[in-house]
Amino acid sequence: MNKLPLIILISLLSACATYKVEPEDKFSEAISDKDAVAVTRVNKWPEGNHCFEPMMYVLTLGIIPTHCINTYSVSSGSQELGQVKVTSMQGWVALLIAPFPNWQYGYTNEVESEIKDMVQVAE
Repeated sequence: MNKLPLIILISLLSACATYKVEPEDKFSEAISDKDAVAVTRVNKWPEGNHCFEPMMYVLTLGIIPTHCINTYSVSSGSQELGQVKVTSMQGWVALLIAPFPNWQYGYTNEVESEIKDMVQVAE
């Protein structure tokens, strides 16, 4: 029996990832220029289960997922507008939660631009 297709399927399923970006509160005010918005990561190490030591994720080939939470601070100049939490999950569970409205399929590579898009621009 050829096990190569099964190995490829398991590796693809374990590499699935989803994330959601949600502000902790509403942003304090609208700004006039989105380019003036600065997004900085607050926490040095992400919170969550199996995030920076994913031993169970690796041993179960993605059945036990990683769950990471990063906090970002959004500011304009010297004024802080609010904070945003970015939750990411990797593993088989990503296929199940990706269809929900707040979750997006993929990795959190360009999350700073998504956070900047959340800030309302005053007209």
